[in-house]
Amino acid sequence: MRKVIIFGFGKRGKKIVEACVKYSSSVRIIAITDNAYDNRENYDNIPFVPVNKIEKYNFDEIWICTIYYREIWKQLVQKLNIEPSRIKYMEYPMPVLDERIRNKYFDEISGKSRCECLEMQEVIDYISHKAVRMYCYSFYDKYMRNPEPVYFDEDKGLFYGLYQSKKMYLSKKYNSEEKAKIYFSYVCMEQDLESPHRYLSEMFEVEKGESGIDIGAAEGIFALQVIDKVNHIYLIEPDDDWLQALQMTFEPYMDKVTIIKAFVSNGMKDNTVQLDRLFENKRLDFIKMDIEGEEFNALEGAVHMLEKNQMKLAVCTYHHALDYTKIRDFLTDRGYNCQHSQGYVICQGEWELEKDETDFRRAVLLAEKCK
Repeated sequence: MRKVIIFGFGKRGKKIVEACVKYSSSVRIIAITDNAYDNRENYDNIPFVPVNKIEKYNFDEIWICTIYYREIWKQLVQKLNIEPSRIKYMEYPMPVLDERIRNKYFDEISGKSRCECLEMQEVIDYISHKAVRMYCYSFYDKYMRNPEPVYFDEDKGLFYGLYQSKKMYLSKKYNSEEKAKIYFSYVCMEQDLESPHRYLSEMFEVEKGESGIDIGAAEGIFALQVIDKVNHIYLIEPDDDWLQALQMTFEPYMDKVTIIKAFVSNGMKDNTVQLDRLFENKRLDFIKMDIEGEEFNALEGAVHMLEKNQMKLAVCTYHHALDYTKIRDFLTDRGYNCQHSQGYVICQGEWELEKDETDFRRAVLLAEKCK
């Protein structure tokens, strides 16, 4: 059993402790520390100790559970002489998912056997010497080592990053440079050329003069990628904070952008829209969809649109174990040719903790209407 010290007891650190206590059989948290140590004695019978006391503990790893990873890593290595290999940056709920993946692929990780699928073996090789992540690839480490820069717009009161030389504003909840930098780096990583989560590909490429929908727009990175080509794009997003940021990001392009506040599913109620009714008389060429596991229901509400338009789709399929198969079969039955993006991801959804189906999954289904 690994003996672990948690460094950072904000919201993320507390959730990691709770998840490990409830679900993990291979991790024992022996202490909690924080630079904001406030003299509390323990949490759930785990001692809370000052940073300069952790050297007295016999531990295997220190998990940094805060976005200030780089500063704390230097503190541990340079001031306390902690061996770097014992320090890990930890995201919620990855410790539990890491344990499940290692149990599932024990023989492959230990070298007793190899996967028939070369793509799967690539991620196994990665986690044989590194922690399990949503993206078990070297490009993840590149962004962690060198996060993308961000800037603060005094007039608008929001941080932004430059993506393909365009300003991408971030939600006001990213209210510090470090928070904004981590989020902006993460979405850039998500759309890296090597990423399994990248929407654009040879099969899904937006052409000049086309119109389409970005469902689950969030920060708008997909729309920014194609904004110079499109005739018009509809951005659908329910979160008020992201809607504010989207208005600022796409202010220079409002002649070709419509922003819609809504959830998308297979019905029309309580701020939820059905694509067939919302776009009943529109000719559309493409859909990008990333809506936290609601993708299949949203497609059920778009049957007529899918049948009458010669559409291309990029649909996220990793949120639930059966999503890829369900969505592929649904679209194939309606005359679509389906493929998937290259590589695998691990879903980090909180619901994953309740289920015993943690595994590598295909991230994005790419589809086009058969000619």
